[in-house]
Amino acid sequence: MISKPPAARPGIEFADEDVVKAYAHRTPYPSGLFARLLALATGRARALDLGCGPGKLTIPVADHFAEVIAVDPSAAMIAAARAADRGQHGNIRWVQALAEDAELIGPFDLVTAGASIHWMEHTLLFPTLADALAPGARIVVLDGDGPVEAPWIEAYRAVIKNWVERLGGVWNGPAFVAAARGHEAWIDIEGREDVWGEVRMPVEDLIDGEHSRATWTRAKLGPELSAAFDVDLRAALASYAKDGRVAFRTRTRLLWGRPRREPKAT
Repeated sequence: MISKPPAARPGIEFADEDVVKAYAHRTPYPSGLFARLLALATGRARALDLGCGPGKLTIPVADHFAEVIAVDPSAAMIAAARAADRGQHGNIRWVQALAEDAELIGPFDLVTAGASIHWMEHTLLFPTLADALAPGARIVVLDGDGPVEAPWIEAYRAVIKNWVERLGGVWNGPAFVAAARGHEAWIDIEGREDVWGEVRMPVEDLIDGEHSRATWTRAKLGPELSAAFDVDLRAALASYAKDGRVAFRTRTRLLWGRPRREPKAT
């Protein structure tokens, strides 16, 4: 049963075809990430990827498991993931559903959630996960698929902060931080780790990738503000670009542990 009408749910932006196309230009996960995920798995039978999006985690993980269940509520994201996989993995089962409404029948040797867990109803999802993991298996929550270190990073962040405030928001305000960390109360945390990567990509791809984020969708901003946002980001990067590309470091933060049936007391 759907817990909320889809149009009322946070994250509905990811059903937008333009957002899905822009998502292809988000920076890739560090190559070393996947070895770390495999080291955290208890077996190689079954894995579950929650909020799989266009398959950035699902597809590489599927090389190492007998079966991978990939869940996302967006039909457009599932279609993009299938296209990216090109039919190479018959062991992936793509499921279009809200994570908390999907039939998550274990046992799973690994559960992943990449830049997605904050969109989900924790009170419905985590009790199900607690019963679906194999003994000793973990959920691994990932965060971080954008630039973190570069000579231009402060100028770039200044543009983002200015635009958040321009649209009436608060940059990294208490509500944002609380939402980003809400899942931690539902996990008996065993560890945290940062995995770093090096990226060099076209300026226009980096800018386009920002429009895959819920705050900056072109549908939300409209044509004029979208163009102005791009101009400001382009100006922050222009003097650092070589052959139309910029270099930077990324940091993907991993948190892992056992899901709980009830949240920890605060």
